[in-house]
Amino acid sequence: MNTISDPPKEVNQESAFMLYNHVCAALSELDMEVVCSVPSGGNWRNLPATTIAKSARLTQISNSGGRTTYYGRLDGNLPSYTINTYFNRPGNGTFIHPSQNRLISLREAARLQSFSDGYRFLGSLSSRFKQIGNAVPPLLGMAIGEKIKVGRCVDLFCGAGGLSTGLAHAGHRIIVASDFNEHMCETYRYNHEKTRVIQANMFVQDELIHLLDAIESNLKGRTLNLLAGGPPCQGFSTAGKWSSTDTRNSLIFRTLEFVKKLAPESVLLENVPGIRSLQQGKILNLLLDALRVEGYHPQTLLLKAEEYGTPQRRRRIFILGSRSGDLIETPEELFSEVVQGRTRKHIKKEHDGLPPPISVSEAISDLPEIPSGGGIDTTEYDYSWMKSDYQKYMRGLISLEDLLSKRTK
Repeated sequence: MNTISDPPKEVNQESAFMLYNHVCAALSELDMEVVCSVPSGGNWRNLPATTIAKSARLTQISNSGGRTTYYGRLDGNLPSYTINTYFNRPGNGTFIHPSQNRLISLREAARLQSFSDGYRFLGSLSSRFKQIGNAVPPLLGMAIGEKIKVGRCVDLFCGAGGLSTGLAHAGHRIIVASDFNEHMCETYRYNHEKTRVIQANMFVQDELIHLLDAIESNLKGRTLNLLAGGPPCQGFSTAGKWSSTDTRNSLIFRTLEFVKKLAPESVLLENVPGIRSLQQGKILNLLLDALRVEGYHPQTLLLKAEEYGTPQRRRRIFILGSRSGDLIETPEELFSEVVQGRTRKHIKKEHDGLPPPISVSEAISDLPEIPSGGGIDTTEYDYSWMKSDYQKYMRGLISLEDLLSKRTK
């Protein structure tokens, strides 16, 4: 067992002893009453009538039968539900710590997204919730990245860098990344020192042209192997009402301008599964047809994050296009999936000969207790705290292959 005085050689020495971003949002008096009433794996349905009566929203949810993920407490024995940008609020998902009366911290959410502990999130507190919740889990990005020929890559709508991190782990070299949000660019630059990061608004033509010029300048006439990106998915999300006038919807088509100008060998776009059903599938078909016009052979893959090592039940669509005509194989599942039956109580782990997925407790049980609204953004980490192989992976002590090998045994 390593100790605080004996950091592993595999870990970056600057962050070997450090724990970053272990802070959580504060709760109101009523929210704390709610949190204290919800058991592990429970939700708003476990609340007493007296508590529900104190909130118009809880009353509305109770009367209408709202989602069972609302006001949920994580079950330590299972992967988490989807971590979205609102994990600073108990009423927008299942974000209550499995045993402590508080919401999960930034670092705990990052662990559930498969960001290593050395990955530091910068900017305002509200921005960091969005950075983590909007990110593509790096392990999911790596799984799909390993199926695409490696080479030079550009990441549009890069966010905090989850997709880039996964692609880089798969061997891709990210030469340029871009996002509209300054805090996301700040986080990206800190964690990807060799990548040129450009803050750009895709709706401003001058900024779009500047970004294209920067990419072409970096390429110096060489072929771009992969154009990747995760255009904002809020406009496509089924969590709220979708509007055809939402400008965010057009950003995914804005990406086609880069496809036309740069003619990459491959295209990789990530989005929520809801894009498949929008306008009876017309939106997705328009995008696939546009890729065909540009000479690509398009396909879509639905991946389940927990099957690739992320301790989270997150589903994402990957839209791919290849000039070669070769279809990209679905990445081989490494862990079993989580299947939900008719009710929240009928959740089970499907084995199918594969090891079980990483659980919430395996992901975060080593992190020190903090009070609601508390924590320290930078503190020391003691290696004697570690309780699982996933935590060793998060600290850089073992590889994903080592984790899988140990779990298979």
